[in-house]
Amino acid sequence: MKPADFHLHILLFAIGSLLGSELLQAQPQTPYQQGLELLYQGQTDQALDIWEEYYLESQRVDSRAGFHFIEVVTSQNITDRYESATKMYYKALSNSVGANSRIAVRQEIERLKPIVGEGISRQWLEWWEDSNRELLLDMVGYWIQLDPTPATEVNERLIEHWQRIASARQQFTRNSSTIYGTDDRALIYVRYGEPDRIHRGILTLQDLNVKPWLQRQIIPREPTEEERIFDREPSVVNQAEILENAIYDFHRYPEYEVWFYDNLMDGPKRTVPYIFGTNVNTQKFQLQPSIDSFIPERAFYPEDHRDEQIVEFARYGITPALILQMLYYEQLTMVDPFFESRLNSIRDALMEQGPEALQGLDLSMKSESIELINRQAVQASRQLSSFQRQIPEIPVGIYQYRFLDEDRNPYLITFLESNPKEAFLIDFHRNRPSNITLQDIEQAASTEELLPNYSLSHSLQFYDEEWNVTERYQDTTAIRLHRNTQRDISYTVHEFPHSERKNQSFSVQLMNSDEDSQPIYNTPYPKELRGLGSSHFRQPEPLQSNPDSLQFADIVLGYQMHEDSDTPFSFIVANDQIIPWKETLVLHFEVYNLEMQANNFSQFELTYRILPVDEQGEVDTDLTEFVLTLNFTSEEERLIEDLEIETADLQPGLYELRVRVQDVNTRQEKNRSTRFEVVN
Repeated sequence: MKPADFHLHILLFAIGSLLGSELLQAQPQTPYQQGLELLYQGQTDQALDIWEEYYLESQRVDSRAGFHFIEVVTSQNITDRYESATKMYYKALSNSVGANSRIAVRQEIERLKPIVGEGISRQWLEWWEDSNRELLLDMVGYWIQLDPTPATEVNERLIEHWQRIASARQQFTRNSSTIYGTDDRALIYVRYGEPDRIHRGILTLQDLNVKPWLQRQIIPREPTEEERIFDREPSVVNQAEILENAIYDFHRYPEYEVWFYDNLMDGPKRTVPYIFGTNVNTQKFQLQPSIDSFIPERAFYPEDHRDEQIVEFARYGITPALILQMLYYEQLTMVDPFFESRLNSIRDALMEQGPEALQGLDLSMKSESIELINRQAVQASRQLSSFQRQIPEIPVGIYQYRFLDEDRNPYLITFLESNPKEAFLIDFHRNRPSNITLQDIEQAASTEELLPNYSLSHSLQFYDEEWNVTERYQDTTAIRLHRNTQRDISYTVHEFPHSERKNQSFSVQLMNSDEDSQPIYNTPYPKELRGLGSSHFRQPEPLQSNPDSLQFADIVLGYQMHEDSDTPFSFIVANDQIIPWKETLVLHFEVYNLEMQANNFSQFELTYRILPVDEQGEVDTDLTEFVLTLNFTSEEERLIEDLEIETADLQPGLYELRVRVQDVNTRQEKNRSTRFEVVN
């Protein structure tokens, strides 16, 4: 190339570069970039408006805008945008597009790992690697199933999760070792929120106390042969000095912080501790498996120590680690019984078994402590809402029964039950009207007559495969508070076609619309909300409608026949399977696809057995309380019957009812069983 051509080439390249730069600068920003720039300029509302409008107008979206939207809204507590934040978060997962969205979803999987756990996170990552559509649907479904108010557009649990992330970023700044840019405390805080108690400090050695403490704790070692010859038997004081020097060599004055949660496990109240502190190797503030982790690893292996006297102690199992374990746990005995228990375990081994038990005692105690703490952590809930615990809980029950109609189409009868009594009483006593007593309410025909400001609503939602709500039913039902009755349960009943298994949710809300009344706590929930209950569930498999196959509907148990029932059945349905003592048991059954004889009659046998169930839940088949076989003849290929079973002689206890039907003509048979309890 000639020099002139070379210079021309450089000039053209420079001109092209400048033109390319101008073209790049002239390219319009994406909605995500526009919002981000406004956000950096401090124009938060304008940034949120751009992102929200973008999500409303676009079918496929950049996930980053949705994640940024909910992050800004929750960190700044912009309550009037919580509904939009919930919807946009779902869309950021289910309708994402582009490489940037893919990276953003990968980051969201990491952010969710602390609350979903290793198993779900690993599955999500596999789906992400394979670009499996199942990933996005499963992530949306995870949050929908945690939604405490499925009947509303706002998912308060999702909002709380992002609020915790924002709070963690402000509080836990000792280092940046997590996906949130925080220290390890955020990993627990995001799961459970504020602990019930916190104890923090520095594990110390006090010069005036260590030596006397060692003299009380250690077991004098046997003198060596040389010491016996020269009559130089070591004293307890000398041994204490040797160990004291070694302890100071290994002690690091670690800073610690222990969080205690009291309500993470079902059943009896048990405290779950989480220990944070200075890593003795890296000096970072981290989650620790036990208090023993603050002791350097080489303190457990003093054979590597150059001081021969320490090696001699180690032969008896008296290592610097063992002494530090006792010192550390003793400092924490007043913090929680768990630490006192660990100290007593070491002391018991020393006192009861003597020197022969000391070999490896330090390591075994460390392993045992880690196992005890880890076991409690594994048994604890994976995540917990702080706000939801502040709203009085309304127990709910969902009971579903499968049937076939006259055209053999499957349908489902669903009972939705709630017990708002406790939630109502909490709010009633807090906002008691001066002219109304609890006795007045209990004697009234309905609570709403005296207190029209109270209302109880039942909501039922259906979801499609992508977790979109396809149907929603909402009913206002009576608040039942009457004493001395088995049926102080509020309920609604729904009957739907049942062709496939669908995801559903049931929620109940107790509201007090009185503007002068006050809720118990300040939460993201509506001010009027005074009680809450919800459950996500899936429908059972529908009954098969093959006309050549005998079919037997789910059995329905109850008692007290009466014709004016407000349910599809002419008796009180015992969905909870509890039958009052001396009441006659009612069994509703339906049989389909019976073989018709030449005389246009069908015939089948029904045999029922009632068997006692022992305290271990085992059925005693040798002690049949009742057994009876009945013959039925019908002019149709289906039969619907309410069968009264005299059970007045049944003593209070748990029983299993087994029912068998057999078509006399085809010899086909079907079996059903259910358990019920007779209560006094």
